[in-house]
Order: sequence, then C-alpha cells, then structure tokens
Amino acid sequence: MKESAKIEKMIKAIFFDLDGVLVDSERANEEMFEEYADRHGYKIPHERFYRLIGSHKSLDPWASVMEGLDLPKPYRVIADELEDYQVYCWERLDIAKIIFPDVMTSLKKIRALGIKTALASSSDMHYIGRILKVNDLGGLFDLVVSCDDFEKSKPEPDIYLYCLKHFGFEKSECLVIEDSPFGIKAAKRAGLAVYARKDDYFGLDQSEADLYLRDLNDLVKLLR
Repeated sequence: MKESAKIEKMIKAIFFDLDGVLVDSERANEEMFEEYADRHGYKIPHERFYRLIGSHKSLDPWASVMEGLDLPKPYRVIADELEDYQVYCWERLDIAKIIFPDVMTSLKKIRALGIKTALASSSDMHYIGRILKVNDLGGLFDLVVSCDDFEKSKPEPDIYLYCLKHFGFEKSECLVIEDSPFGIKAAKRAGLAVYARKDDYFGLDQSEADLYLRDLNDLVKLLR
C-alpha cells in the first residue's frame, strides 16, 4: 500500500467520484444484477461485475461482462433487462442506507479547511441529484458534474479538466478521490494526483493511484 504521513503541498480543491467513494452503490448494483440473473436461470461471475464499475453507458461495458458466457439470449437483450431491473430497484431502494458512514463528517471537515469540493461522476444527473438530496449532501459541493455533460467519459480526462478550469487552480493544488480503474486513469490523464478509496471486494486494479485510503477519515488526517 502506498502511504503518506501528510500532504506536503497546499490543496485548494478536491474532486470526488460518487459511486464507491461516497456511496456503497457498486455492491448494491451487483446484488440487483445477481438477483435478476438467478431468477432467470443464468449466472454472471462475481469477478465480471468489476468491469462495470466506473464505466459510462457510452462505453457499453456489457460486451466485456458477457463475453464467453453461455447465455440464453443475445447479451444486449440481457443487458437491457438487467438495466431496466436496476432502475426498478433503485427507485425503491433506501438510498440513505448506502452512504459510507464517514462521508458527511469528512466532507464538513474538508470544507472547514477552506478547500473547494467538486462531485465528478459517470452516473446521470437524476441519480446524482437523488443521492445528494436524500443524504443532504448538496450543500457540501461547490460543483456537481456528470460525464453525460461531456463528449468523452472516464477514462478520458474531460470531466476533470473541466473541474480544473472551473476553479482556476493549478493542477498541483487539486486532488482527485476515486476507486475505479476508469476514474483513476481519467485523473492521471488530466495530470492530477489521485487517491483511491481502497477496494477489497471487487479486486479493482487501483495500481495507478498515488495513494490508498481506507476511508475519507484518512484523507482528513492527511490534510491537517
């Protein structure tokens, strides 16, 4: 694990991913997909689900997820069914239960230090807005953006380059918090330092991150 006693440079802005960083949504998604697949008599291996994490719909990650599996229907039909079931489940899920417990207090402490914050997610704005509203997080971000707003999604750097331009800070004064390989790569391509919220469940490749965090409490300690 890459570790650091403290952050030596002055950080003026932190750009946060949403899923897997602020909310434990990725495991919830896997449970939804597994439930639907089991009900309809086919199996998608656990290790395949990580290929969806951090991906934008424009990348069609399902082709990789379904590759080589013995499926009763074309993969795209199954993918559409899974996504429809996901929407159905999310509309009924108690979103307040999936926020990581360290998020609210950590964000408040970070903002108390005078650091600007952005939420930069691959998810759509309807979903993002619902997460923020239900968990009362909206007032803790100076900027909220979705990859839907850009021509290219993560792993391309567009969303993080936009965050940089919005705040007008130097790259060395900004930091990204991610979890997925797509997000980490996007931050690195933007020329930004990126810390990964450590994944011990999906086996995500987080090797490009500059440092690992167990949670956002670790980040607060590094900033002080």
